[in-house]
Amino acid sequence: MNDDNLLLSAIKKAAKDHSQQATRHKVLHRSLWSASSIISVLIAITTAFDFSLLNIPSKNIATLFAIILPMVTSYMVLRSPEKLWIHEINIRNQLCDLHTELNLLIKRNAEFDPSDFEKRYLAIMATANKKWIEIKEG
Repeated sequence: MNDDNLLLSAIKKAAKDHSQQATRHKVLHRSLWSASSIISVLIAITTAFDFSLLNIPSKNIATLFAIILPMVTSYMVLRSPEKLWIHEINIRNQLCDLHTELNLLIKRNAEFDPSDFEKRYLAIMATANKKWIEIKEG
């Protein structure tokens, strides 16, 4: 029974960790998407209207934004926050399902093989690591 609780807590901790990573990737994805959208609008405004801001002509401001925009979008491509966000959510869901299944069996005092759940847990974690590497190298 004590081994079962250890496995339950390990699965729960892993699910929590993946959930936190998913939240970070979601925020990064949305922040970069928002930044690129705002910069695009600012480029359009600065090229459409002729004005000066702090004695800087609007065409120079547009050029500055045009330099910043590819930097933001390339960072978004290199970091792949959207793909990582989806990946982390999928892993979290698999771990939560495994946790629920194991917890129900324990509460029902049903017969089960703990090593089966350990193997499934380790398989999920190994697959998660492999997929994470594929995303980062992709």
